[in-house]
Amino acid sequence: MICSVSDYDFSFLENITVLKTRGRRSWKEKYLDIVTAFDIETTNIDKYQQAVMYIWQFQITDEDTIIGRSWEEFRTLIRILSGYAAESGAYIVCFIHNLSFEYQFIKSVLHIDSCFAMDNRKILKCISERIEFRCSYLHSNMSLDRYLKNNQVENKKISGFDYSKKRYPWTALSDEELQYCINDVKGLVQAVKHEMKKDGDNLYTFPLTSTGYARREAKEVLGGYRRYIQQMLPDVEIFHALRKAFRGGNTHANRYNANIIHVSTEQDPIESYDISSSYPSVLLTERFPGKFRRADPDLLWLFLKHDQACLMHIMLYDVHLIDESWGCPYIPKAKCESITAGIYDNGRVLQASSAEMYITEIDFSIMLSEYKFDYYVMDLWTANKRRLPKKFREMLLDQYRQKTALKGVDDYLCGKYKGRFNSNFGMMVMNPCKPEWILQPDGSLEMDVRPVEDLIEEYRHNGWLPYQWGVYCTAYARKKLEEGLHAIPPDRFLYADTDSIKYVGKYDDVFEELNKKYKHEDLSAVDAKGKQHYLGVYEKDASYKRFITMGAKKYAYEDDTGLHVTVSGVSKKEGAAELGKLENFREGFVFRTAGGTEHIYNDQPPVSSCRIQGHQIDIISNIAIYPSTYTLSQTMEYKRLIMYLMTHDIRYDLHYER
Repeated sequence: MICSVSDYDFSFLENITVLKTRGRRSWKEKYLDIVTAFDIETTNIDKYQQAVMYIWQFQITDEDTIIGRSWEEFRTLIRILSGYAAESGAYIVCFIHNLSFEYQFIKSVLHIDSCFAMDNRKILKCISERIEFRCSYLHSNMSLDRYLKNNQVENKKISGFDYSKKRYPWTALSDEELQYCINDVKGLVQAVKHEMKKDGDNLYTFPLTSTGYARREAKEVLGGYRRYIQQMLPDVEIFHALRKAFRGGNTHANRYNANIIHVSTEQDPIESYDISSSYPSVLLTERFPGKFRRADPDLLWLFLKHDQACLMHIMLYDVHLIDESWGCPYIPKAKCESITAGIYDNGRVLQASSAEMYITEIDFSIMLSEYKFDYYVMDLWTANKRRLPKKFREMLLDQYRQKTALKGVDDYLCGKYKGRFNSNFGMMVMNPCKPEWILQPDGSLEMDVRPVEDLIEEYRHNGWLPYQWGVYCTAYARKKLEEGLHAIPPDRFLYADTDSIKYVGKYDDVFEELNKKYKHEDLSAVDAKGKQHYLGVYEKDASYKRFITMGAKKYAYEDDTGLHVTVSGVSKKEGAAELGKLENFREGFVFRTAGGTEHIYNDQPPVSSCRIQGHQIDIISNIAIYPSTYTLSQTMEYKRLIMYLMTHDIRYDLHYER
């Protein structure tokens, strides 16, 4: 049934019971046993770059959808729902797919009692009266379309909706437009219920974020190691050093091969190898640091000899590459505390008079293999290393085997296990001492100003996951990628990204040789077809006909299926269609339809109302979304470097088109 607030009979809520809790945990809030969903559709007022709501929809039962065209109707709905919930001393949970968007509007419509945000514009949940709004987008980490498809709901998202059409609260909507709006909330309720049933969850246990599934399983598994883990949590000094030493994946383009269309030949094919589950594999195979303690910097080599974890604050002098032809220099300018007389390759240090950094012994060993330098260790902290707790490793391996066995058999469960498997690394590298965002009277958020020392002390008291494990996980993964990079000739390397290497030539035997030390029978899984898969090995990913890169996160290629584009901020599918041909992948090319969108946050609109089509319309805090463009470009510094290489004809003897 579709109806307005004034026509709907809410009396059935009197018979909705409070959801029973399970287990020993005492929950602060009690919830009515009902799943609801809310969504709005908006139109931009271009003159002021503001946005207004023209329809809202609220799914209250499996079949009933309440719709409204004004915020006053919405306030009435919340008052009615809150009244029924208050009689039971409970709350009603309402899911919104991308709550951060709706929050920008409803914070001016409702009184927000509490808000839990991951960032200033990233709202996880908020409460108004007796309604708890939760973000299903942050829960699923999927678009609404993908979330509904993954849960095989009856009311899937309808495609083809014209967002550019101007609609207002008085605009008559067609049956098709109305059905589009209804399916978004009806399908969302169906998806949430399906997911809870499949996973044995309820409104108390349903994770708020996509990493929540992995977090609760890992937390349970590590519960028996609480004392062991708690004693290794870092203090203020060590935590700051770890934060500065943390670094993600190694992503870089070979400067000698940039801005060139490389052409595959029979003798010199363009190929790519990936490391299978790179981060999880090192969690299973490598040894990780326990409690760090300050040590004598003069004894660094003694600690290295005994294979100790070494976290160091180091000053490098007279830094330069051992081999000037090396195309993937390791030291990032962004991780240097200070640097003098530096020459850079797209953010990587080619040479410098001095550079100050925080690094691990793993980074140190990679730097020694690529650079010549003198150094002085200013601060040193060391720790014993051992493998991660056995039960945690068994959990990882079980997730890997489950997702491998379910691939092509049960896509839903396969996706669940894959998500948990890959999320274990994500929760390790999350800043455990990130300040909270505090709700202000006007609904805005301000960062907590508590001293970081207080946050670290709280982490040391309640933390259950050592931050150093995440720092070392990415370091070990970079080391494994480095081994692959050094296994092929420098002139053959094109591009690397975290766990993949793209190159020119035939090097299958090289990677197979590398895999001899990575391939372990006890770190394998069998799929539904009986094929055995190994964790952490190099696997051939793709072959390309032509390839070009303009730098990190910026490349395009042709293969047997056509043209492909990978540019941060550009839609892959639309970007390839808009680019048209590989020759267009040059500086100055503008992606217009594939360039994404621009969000204009209007916390205090310059006007409170305006007159449109003879109607007066109120303007409250809002988000106006406009199409954006993306222009292919390079920094002047990088362009000068590449131009120098080209004008001096310093290029490799490969097949390419200028």
